[in-house]
Amino acid sequence: MNRTVLICCLLLIAAVSRAQTGTDTLRLTLPQAEQQFIRQNLNLLATRLGIDENRAYEMQARLLPNPTVYVEQMPYNAHTREFMPVKQSNSEQVIQVQQLILLAGKRNKQLALSATQTRMAADRFEDLVRTLTFQLRSTFYDLYFTQQALGVYEQELATLQRTVDLYQQQYNKGNVPLKDLARLKAYLFNLSTEQQQQLARIADDGATLAVLLNTPPNVSISAVVEAAALTAQNPASLRADTLLARAEVNRPDLRAVREQTTFERQNLALQKALAVPDLSLQGTYDRNAGYIPNYVGVGIGISLPLLNRNQGNIRAAEVRNQSSRQALSAYQLQVEADVWNALTKARQADQLYRTFDRRFNDDFGRLIQGVIENYRKQNIDVVEFLDFFDAYKSNQIQYNQLQNNRLQRFEELNLAVGQQVL
Repeated sequence: MNRTVLICCLLLIAAVSRAQTGTDTLRLTLPQAEQQFIRQNLNLLATRLGIDENRAYEMQARLLPNPTVYVEQMPYNAHTREFMPVKQSNSEQVIQVQQLILLAGKRNKQLALSATQTRMAADRFEDLVRTLTFQLRSTFYDLYFTQQALGVYEQELATLQRTVDLYQQQYNKGNVPLKDLARLKAYLFNLSTEQQQQLARIADDGATLAVLLNTPPNVSISAVVEAAALTAQNPASLRADTLLARAEVNRPDLRAVREQTTFERQNLALQKALAVPDLSLQGTYDRNAGYIPNYVGVGIGISLPLLNRNQGNIRAAEVRNQSSRQALSAYQLQVEADVWNALTKARQADQLYRTFDRRFNDDFGRLIQGVIENYRKQNIDVVEFLDFFDAYKSNQIQYNQLQNNRLQRFEELNLAVGQQVL
């Protein structure tokens, strides 16, 4: 029994220690990350509520104006000296009911404005999804390739550290010169510095993904990408006119600008309608009217548009309407430029990637193993060894960065088009 309790205590202490040190690792593929992003991202959840808010305003615009009721009671009869008299012979009561009637289609125009604002809120939400998805995917790929680069540094550091240790032993015996040992240690220090830069980059990417995925900050994320997914995409077959047509339909930010133009046009129509006076219907009951007892009358009221015909608001709406049309034309040009630029960069990055001979990368990996062995046998000196060692590291890192740049250009193209084309 005591042994069982002891084991449970040790397991609990280990779990708490692991939680405090932040050693938990979450392995995610890109599709898994995207699913978690859609479900848990706090910015998306907050922005989605904006759509419901505008739908509530749309519902409010459908409602008719409330009627107004006016009641008048005689508080004191000075002749009979009675407070709040209720008899017809000694009191006076007046009841009026008013109802506002909107003319010139104001209610329908206000409803159209509210519906447009709801669509604009939906477009803003979709654009947030588009931009954050781009950030998620680009950060995910950057994290993956940085982690791959870190593996190269760890491999080189382990190999070089063993070499330095052996060289230190030989130096202590007086078999090797100090300058060779110092050169090896200097290169080891440079590798360690570059490794720290990679670790800092991984930490930044992990923090960004933690916010996007709404995960605890003490959980490190390990990006998992299938090798086949890195080479499957090819932008050479994409047509610019097809991508431009897709962007016209799928870019939610462009749709929002179009909706803004519609909104300003609808607002201009509403401001012109507001210049038309509304009718006020009224019914009156007077218990002891001066004309006859129990008087019942109906009336109609309307303001005279002599001084205020809403001229200022109409003029402002006309200016905004013209400005929105020009802004739409400018934005359409910007979208076209975004697509052309992104497609050009994607093709250039893919072409550079495909001209790289990956067999050379494998051959170079086997070559460096031979170089390390020959150095240990003292067939080559320390300068040649470090030259080969640095060339191997640079080759691995450059190829890794080449793949990263290619996928980053693809994601920029997806962002410009408004949908995933690669």
